[in-house]
Amino acid sequence: MNKTLFKKIKEMNLPIGKYVIFGSGPMGIRGLRECHDLDILVTEDVFNDYKEKLDWKSKDFERDGRYVEMIEKDNIELYKIWGPGEWSDKELIESAEIIDGLPFARLDYFIKWKRISGRKKDLNDVKTIEEYIRDKNK
Repeated sequence: MNKTLFKKIKEMNLPIGKYVIFGSGPMGIRGLRECHDLDILVTEDVFNDYKEKLDWKSKDFERDGRYVEMIEKDNIELYKIWGPGEWSDKELIESAEIIDGLPFARLDYFIKWKRISGRKKDLNDVKTIEEYIRDKNK
């Protein structure tokens, strides 16, 4: 499933510097988790372009006390804000780590976000990523 989702993103031809893959993506690209969908933070102009496409569905909800608008198609979810966290969306996009031609959220941001989210699955993901980093640095 991971390769299929990453292929879909490549086929979208989004410009580097206008998006970053977050959610389960940073783990999925490293083979640490199976991704069922991909969460992508995009700039407002990219978001608005895709929002106008008829085959993309809009979904609004509240997360951490703020309004979030998301659009999705084929298990690809686009967001114009990302949280919770103490960073700007622009910073997340500009600092992305390019892996296999795609920009992913840096692991330090990923770990901070997972810790802030604090759900059991998030804390388990933190342990998995920390083990991955430890093993990689041996």
